[in-house]
Amino acid sequence: MKVLYHFPYLLNKENIVNMLENLVYEALCIAIEAGKIIMKFHGDTTHIQKADKSPLTQADLESNAYITQHLQAISTYKVCSEEAVLEYNERKDLEYFWLIDPLDGTKDFISGNGNFTINIALLHKNEVALGVVYAPCLYEAYIGLKGFGSFSYNICDFKNFACMNLEKKSRIEWLKTHKILLAKEYVKKIYGDNLEFLSGVDSHIKQEIRKNIDEYIESSHAFKSAESFEKIAISLANQKRLIACDSIHHSTKATEEFLQRYNALVLKRGSSLKICALASGIADIYPRMNGTSEWDTAASEIILLESGGITLDLQTKKPLCYNKENIRNNHFVAFAKSHKNGDIYRDIIES
Repeated sequence: MKVLYHFPYLLNKENIVNMLENLVYEALCIAIEAGKIIMKFHGDTTHIQKADKSPLTQADLESNAYITQHLQAISTYKVCSEEAVLEYNERKDLEYFWLIDPLDGTKDFISGNGNFTINIALLHKNEVALGVVYAPCLYEAYIGLKGFGSFSYNICDFKNFACMNLEKKSRIEWLKTHKILLAKEYVKKIYGDNLEFLSGVDSHIKQEIRKNIDEYIESSHAFKSAESFEKIAISLANQKRLIACDSIHHSTKATEEFLQRYNALVLKRGSSLKICALASGIADIYPRMNGTSEWDTAASEIILLESGGITLDLQTKKPLCYNKENIRNNHFVAFAKSHKNGDIYRDIIES
């Protein structure tokens, strides 16, 4: 039986929260199962080239089919996917629709580095209502709900959970009770005390991340309230070495020049894991100076926004906009909460 979600007809905030929660946890359960499908093909480099010269694998197609079928089983909303695009005249007047990338980071998948994700977002007109990002090779999972926060899970615990054959009700209960608020002070709860569950990161960068986190937590304890600490958090962040995410396969000369200008340490990550790194607090900034599409960013951007961070479209100087006629994004820079309204943010706004 399909569950119908029509938020405009709900009368109170509590009902909206319940509906969004149900959808985000169900979507994460779908992503977990799609991840198992993808992992069956891990190590197979067979692919074809699409018209835009990006690669397409059997894993993309089978993940897309599974996610689409199961999203349509829990709601009546249409699905727009990288592998099955809804044309603008089909989606422009929709109140809600799903926007998915069934395998974000196909080049990372083919290369075998593990930095690929499944992205599931629910759009409300031109904004994102909720987002799910799941990296099945790394067992990193992130969720965000507009107005109600963004969360992750301890990677070791989540790996054990994802491998258990639980009934749907038990799965959703586990996800509700084990979520961890995405905030810099909780980084070690997600990645381990020594960030031992943070895969594929150079040791010297991991050491710098640990140092930044420890100093942040130590500084926060010196203040009597979160409000008083927030007032100087940006100043503290500006005094530390910048940790910037950059794409493993899609970096550009403009990106490299930007990172050199601000003397940034570069954390190479693939897919939506870059923006999620900002949301969790392990990185500070992510400049994207080449093409992305809405399905690449929607899920991770709501996770970032709900953690207190922001993206800046370099043309509009505003957060990214969704459900446009042209589904391509402008170039942008994403900021963690610690660098929102900081020096680099102001440089971009004033440029």
